[in-house]
Amino acid sequence: MPSNNKYRLVIANSDHLHRGVHRALLFYDKLDLIFFENDTEIKHVSLSPDPVSFHNTLLRTQAKISLLCDRLGINEAALVYDKSPLKTPEKLAYKGLFVSQMLYKMFIPMQWVIVYKSLDTQGDVNKNKNGQWHKIIPPKEVFQADPFIVYKDDKHYVFYEELKFEDYHGYLAVAELDTKQGKLINAKTILKLDYHLSYPQVFEEDGQFYMIPESAENSTVDLFECTSFPYEWKKKQTLLDNIQAVDSTLLKTNDTTYLFTSEKVKGANFDDELCIYKSNNIFIEPLNKVYEQPVVSDVSNARMAGKFIQKNGQIYRIAQDCGKRYGYRANINKVIQIENGYKEEKVETINPGKKALGFHTYNEDHGIAVADMLIARFDFYSLRRFIGGNIKRVLFSR
Repeated sequence: MPSNNKYRLVIANSDHLHRGVHRALLFYDKLDLIFFENDTEIKHVSLSPDPVSFHNTLLRTQAKISLLCDRLGINEAALVYDKSPLKTPEKLAYKGLFVSQMLYKMFIPMQWVIVYKSLDTQGDVNKNKNGQWHKIIPPKEVFQADPFIVYKDDKHYVFYEELKFEDYHGYLAVAELDTKQGKLINAKTILKLDYHLSYPQVFEEDGQFYMIPESAENSTVDLFECTSFPYEWKKKQTLLDNIQAVDSTLLKTNDTTYLFTSEKVKGANFDDELCIYKSNNIFIEPLNKVYEQPVVSDVSNARMAGKFIQKNGQIYRIAQDCGKRYGYRANINKVIQIENGYKEEKVETINPGKKALGFHTYNEDHGIAVADMLIARFDFYSLRRFIGGNIKRVLFSR
């Protein structure tokens, strides 16, 4: 383990902690941390700032630095960077610009909606992002997000999270996608529990449908079994316990099942890192970590954003880019190697488009792609809800 050499840290292109945090907030961008040993880069990670709080972002950054020092075996006291407060004129300038940005953003009410489109007939992953997305606008009182699509009996079924703004408690629903009318039909709630649910990853195994929803609030990763497709589900087993993990996504290849997930640990948030578990049979054998350390530590390319795409002998991982904010856009990464050192290569970025504010889940099946988009909605209810919520966030964030 390194112990005696000089270590240096660069925070958001600055050797000054407070200046780096202020810059990340000002430019609303990810906060890069680059660790050097004798001027040689040894680790580069990134995290997202708290969009409304310098204090919280500072604490988040300090916790991340401590976590990385522990992982790298560095004495944190020996890490060289400037921790002193900014001088008053510079501090006031940063704060003034930050407040003006916040006032602007507080008046744009947002809502997640499901979108769909037809895919390129050649099945070229690099062309999936092209073409026109068709929006399915839900009632103003809810948002709909995290859509997964399943083709069965000549119908496309969309499984998704729905959330009422009044209680912010997510539950899962399913509906048929009617492309002629451009809407979801025969919608029904399929899973509503005492804790928040989202990201209903549905998959088929030996003719049976299963689902792994996101249930971080319950500190579990659970497997549900479909007893009558698509509306009836029951819990089958817990795959991982005592863990806060989001957007857990299965990949089965070469008789091995991998689970890619993002865990919240001291010093790292859900969006920051990606970990991998594996099992030869998730129904009868436990999942074990492939690597002790995260395989991706970049907030702009870590968190999962949908099922893996397997085409033409290649595996593609869909990842969220939360560099500027949660749900900013998505990336398509070609998986090169999973074991003996994880390797992937980003091949495409899926941008939300000029009339959308975000994009964070993408899935496809039988010629149709579904996704979710964050849009602005300027009706009286949405304005009151959004502005009121932001005021509360600012008041209760230091």
